Amino acid sequence: MNEVLALIEVKKQELEQLPLLKYMGNESIEPLKRLAWIPCLAPFAMSFGDLNKFVLRQEPTNNKIQQIINIHTYEDDHHWQWFLEDIKKLGFDHSIPFSNSLKFMWSHETHKTRLVCHKIGLLYTFNTDPILRLAISEAIEATGHVILYRTAQIAKELTESRKQKYRYFGQSHFDVETGHPMGTENVEEFIASLELSKETKNKAFELVEAVFGAFTEMFHECMEYIINYSLEQPYTKPAKKKHELVM
Repeated sequence: MNEVLALIEVKKQELEQLPLLKYMGNESIEPLKRLAWIPCLAPFAMSFGDLNKFVLRQEPTNNKIQQIINIHTYEDDHHWQWFLEDIKKLGFDHSIPFSNSLKFMWSHETHKTRLVCHKIGLLYTFNTDPILRLAISEAIEATGHVILYRTAQIAKELTESRKQKYRYFGQSHFDVETGHPMGTENVEEFIASLELSKETKNKAFELVEAVFGAFTEMFHECMEYIINYSLEQPYTKPAKKKHELVM
């Protein structure tokens, strides 16, 4: 499994080089503008709980690997509530007609983000070996490390200026994602010790690439949202001029 984990680390470093991540790390841009892509994330953030509850979680099970996955799903299945809290605190909770919100959520602008959970669900469903499912889960967790590290830095700036804490985009969420829930002590050693056949290892490589590919497309789409939509009027009204981005 160590080789699979090494590939995940490489893919994490590649994500760091994406325009969205570099934009978020540019401290010359005011903090809220560096989070202007958040509305585009909504289809994923709101679907992720269902992905954990109804796809990644497999109960009952006597398989130790699946038990590890299940424990993580219980940690991740309610984070959408934190997302809604932060939407309000950050000022993205605009009053718009329900039909307009639906148009945005199922628009072309969010279709790659919308498909991430669907793609992961298909990967998980058609790969029943718990080790392969673990590779998928580890890849998902790694993408969260990358994006939440950036949001936590920005949220810290906003907390200092606004005196508000942010549960989804702040340090607490990042800490949860980089830690291990109760009942998974020594899990890193256990995962690293897993032996994979050549065939299983190659398949795990393929699945890791697929997961990171889906998230890469989502992050590109979020960057396009920043370029084409106004911070002041998100969701329904594209800006007439592109933002001047300082990379």
